[in-house]
Order: sequence, then structure tokens, then C-alpha cells
Amino acid sequence: MITLYHRPNSRSTRFIFLLEELEAPYTIQIVTTRSRDGGGAVDPANPHPHGKLPAISDDGVVVFESPAIALYLTDRFPKNGLGAARR
Repeated sequence: MITLYHRPNSRSTRFIFLLEELEAPYTIQIVTTRSRDGGGAVDPANPHPHGKLPAISDDGVVVFESPAIALYLTDRFPKNGLGAARR
């Protein structure tokens, strides 16, 4: 099962849409991050090495940064044809 580490109104929101389009099983774990003004705290539950978003985990595999997550998910769930064509 994929876990999407998420904070509302952040870049992680785009992956809710992708996971739905891929019909992938997932859960959302809400985490906190530092705000632009330096306030807030890094959430120890967030696996991103810099405490940012987006990040996912999938059976022990942690993927972070939007392009890497998109490639990982579209490779992992190819049935809807949203990823790169394979030869």
C-alpha cells in the first residue's frame, strides 16, 4: 500500500489526483512542514530527508520529489497508460 505524505495546499496535492487516475491503493498521512517564514517544525513522520513534500512510501521504498514520484507511480501502475511508452 502506498502512503502519500501530505499537507493540504501543498505540492503533494497533485499526487492525490495521479493516484486516483492510476486506481492505485493508497492512504494519506497528514504531516507538518516548515512554513516559508521559518515557522513550524519538521514532522518526524515525514520520510523526506529535508522534511519537505511531496513524498511517498511503498512497502519500504521511499520516493520524494515530484518527477521521481510521477515516474515511480506510472511505472508501478502501467495499466492506465499514463506513463512513458515502453518498447
